[in-house]
Amino acid sequence: MLRFVSRRLAALALCLCLLPGAVLAEDEVTRSDFTLSLTLDAQGFPQDGAAHYADWEAFLDKLSLRGVVDSQRYPQTYDRVYFTGGLYIGDECYLPFEYDQYYSFRYLRSPALRGNSVFFQMHNFFEFMLKGYYFMNLPTQLLALPLYPEAAYELFHLYLGPLEETLGGDESRVIPYETLSGLAAQLTSLIYDDYYAYDKAYFFLTCLLTHLGASDEAVDRMLMVEDWLAFLDPDQEGMTLANDGSRVTYTIGGRELCSRSLDGSALSLRLPDELGRELAVDYENAGGVWHVAVRITQEEEARLAVSLTVDGLPVDGALSAQGNAVWTASGTALEEAGQAGTQTFTYRYERDAAQTPYAMRLEADWLHPQTGEAALRVTCEADVETLPPDAMIDRPYDNQDDLFSLNEWKLEELKQRFTPSLALSAVPFVLQMPLGALSDALGFLYSNGFLAFLGLE
Repeated sequence: MLRFVSRRLAALALCLCLLPGAVLAEDEVTRSDFTLSLTLDAQGFPQDGAAHYADWEAFLDKLSLRGVVDSQRYPQTYDRVYFTGGLYIGDECYLPFEYDQYYSFRYLRSPALRGNSVFFQMHNFFEFMLKGYYFMNLPTQLLALPLYPEAAYELFHLYLGPLEETLGGDESRVIPYETLSGLAAQLTSLIYDDYYAYDKAYFFLTCLLTHLGASDEAVDRMLMVEDWLAFLDPDQEGMTLANDGSRVTYTIGGRELCSRSLDGSALSLRLPDELGRELAVDYENAGGVWHVAVRITQEEEARLAVSLTVDGLPVDGALSAQGNAVWTASGTALEEAGQAGTQTFTYRYERDAAQTPYAMRLEADWLHPQTGEAALRVTCEADVETLPPDAMIDRPYDNQDDLFSLNEWKLEELKQRFTPSLALSAVPFVLQMPLGALSDALGFLYSNGFLAFLGLE
């Protein structure tokens, strides 16, 4: 749990560093000169002997990730991100590296790789990350989702276009069944007729739902939109849109499927099927509180119920904020998988100007569920500025073999080629690790088969 939460916190903080680039004009470049650190408070953990928390606190206090990241159109499908910097011990960089991404291409170059570049094709990323779940029982498939937000962005907008074309607008009206039938056929064909789109949807939903045993069925549902429409509207009366001045409701076959506020601050969605199941989504964003909840019921039994509430968000142009984020997961499916529970975070954010250039600072704490105390903290400090499009340049790379899809003999070749230099680069960090932290790390690597994979067992 410690490692899973720390990774999610680090990924969240890095995404927040990049976030300003998403709201700027398409070709502008946002540059963030940042320092990112993860610290641990041993007193925030129960003294259960599960790990050497004090040793990890001492070790993590020495580490930080520092560098400069340029982002353009992030996290849209055709975004660009370039990072140069490295992992520091104190004020000295012991693991420098470069990271470059464009569309689905990723390149990593470092002295730890003997100055070579390693290529990653993100079309194969979800499938690759599922291996950690299947073979090591690690939540790598869930970690993959925030690490590749472009996939969710692309799938969302793939469906958004046809839906807006047919159902968009605020005026009251009736949409004929024939029009809805054409929309259903179009939504089905989006992935049925496109292998690339099907592949991305399949592995995205597999990462999201495989631990609940519901991924294959979710994909099947995406290929049966016309059958679902026939269930919703057996008399083929069409859909009614009603505007009451503050919200628009969508009704079909006597059921209210959706209700949304005209100002975009609230949405309620109810999608039943012929097997007695229902997907419910509720969203609200008002008064500095952001809330989203998703629930799947089966014959009125809550199989899955998750929610995220964030309060204290800035309103009316405020330059600072602080509050709480509460993630709750329940339902019989999660209880059976041992994944039900509540995770609580606190955060503090400030910046010195509304527009770039500005300096910002974010702190986010994870509160341990047993002690209620702050156990892990992510801190990000960044100087952010806007640059012209030509700040993002193309760079040559020597390796085009996708690491996510290499066969066994090619991976073995790369292991023999890079393991010595990677091991040498790890030496400064190992020397800084207290014995207890080193023992915990080796135990984790051994129990999950990493040492055997590297031939070090």
